[in-house]
Amino acid sequence: MKLRPGPILALVLLVGLGVYTYVSEFRGKEGGEKAGAAKDRPIVFDRAALKAIQIRNDHGSLRLEKEGEDWKLTAPLATGADQDAIEGLLNSVESAHVERRIGAAGDRKEYGLDPPRATLTIETNAGGEPQTLAVGDSNPIGGTHFALLSGTNEVAVVSGSLDDIASKDLLGLRDKSLLSLDSWKMKRFTIERGRETIRMEKPDDGWIIRQPVEAPADGPTITDLLNALQNLRATAVPSEKPSAADLRRFGLQPPQARMALFQEGWDVEKTVAFGREAPGGGRYARTIGRDPVLTVPADFWPKVTTKLFDLRRKDLLGVQQYRIESVTFARHGKPASTLTRQKDQTWALTGEIKGTVKAETADGLVRMISDLKAVAFDDNPKETVRAALSRRPALDLTLQEEADTSGGRTMSQHLLIGPPDKRGNVLVRDLAWRPIATAGSGSVEKIGHQIDAVLKEAAEPPPPQPSPSPGAAPAAAPVTTPSPLPER
Repeated sequence: MKLRPGPILALVLLVGLGVYTYVSEFRGKEGGEKAGAAKDRPIVFDRAALKAIQIRNDHGSLRLEKEGEDWKLTAPLATGADQDAIEGLLNSVESAHVERRIGAAGDRKEYGLDPPRATLTIETNAGGEPQTLAVGDSNPIGGTHFALLSGTNEVAVVSGSLDDIASKDLLGLRDKSLLSLDSWKMKRFTIERGRETIRMEKPDDGWIIRQPVEAPADGPTITDLLNALQNLRATAVPSEKPSAADLRRFGLQPPQARMALFQEGWDVEKTVAFGREAPGGGRYARTIGRDPVLTVPADFWPKVTTKLFDLRRKDLLGVQQYRIESVTFARHGKPASTLTRQKDQTWALTGEIKGTVKAETADGLVRMISDLKAVAFDDNPKETVRAALSRRPALDLTLQEEADTSGGRTMSQHLLIGPPDKRGNVLVRDLAWRPIATAGSGSVEKIGHQIDAVLKEAAEPPPPQPSPSPGAAPAAAPVTTPSPLPER
């Protein structure tokens, strides 16, 4: 069949017209919008292509250079930079908008541009000449500034927070953290304060005090301390390169307190030292291995000096309350009884009394055990005291957690509770640890009353089954299958 050129030519022309319309109307409009947006910005840059930033203002000259994804200060000294502060500076420059163009002004002094209050110079990896934005006086109308636009002699009125360029100083742009760390990755740390040393470790099942005594630690208090250290920021840098005499003057040689820390991913421990109070507030501090002495807020010092008692876990329940699947209890040497949680969320009691216990009754017992708290600890109890608790406790409790779905080991706890003394306190021994805790007898009395409620409920006979209603059809007799006849 012979093709006719007319329809084919018409199709080609139609496609070409569509492409031209798209490019001229849509892409052209998009390009025009981008060009218009760029024209309205006092300085145009691609953030991904940034190489260096230079700021000059009344505080001096500051130079920042980008290394990979991070910024570093290279002048007036080489140090880490505050990444958030730099991002904030770039955001304020990017959001600035040219409101009105005054033109090439003959006398720039009337706008505060001869000399300018501050300049921002940007270098990019694309090469070419650096771009410089000069910032002059603020305009009393509308919160704007006079600026000399980059690459021109044109003065413009610019809205946006250009004060950042004029106000940034070395402290505002440098890294002010005492130590860069991740509190959730911390594996161990030591606090030294005078003659006292406290050492903490974090195995898989939570924080433990290793020195001066082995005991469970209070997880929330430890987390609060580490988070506060992670977020600690300097308010001043009194010395960049202190001498030995300076360190003594700041109370850092020897320090008043020291923290040595090790987290997952580190090769070695890192140490921070704390000195005396700084005049006007705050406290001197320094990271060992770095030169500068910093002044940090005074509110961190109480966390460093937290008493050992406050670092300990006072909750005497050492397993997770809502994962307990069985509670075994015995009083005054009598036979033990065990409550075990069932799949239908009721609890079954075994022992001298057997029966079923409602969830709210058993949960109440667990909740009262969780309310048991230490008010004091004896870290070196006499063997006679330990033996007396083991021989005949007023209350013997064993709590078992349900098995972990990951197949890990199950957790259990064995507590021995003594009788109340004349002051209304009881001794509590956790067989996993050497110290003996002192707790108020009121919580133990509540546990005893709840055990009585558990025993009473389990001893009650089950409710009778409801009788069939009058007129109901009798139950069908069971169908029996006759036995096969023996073969002959």
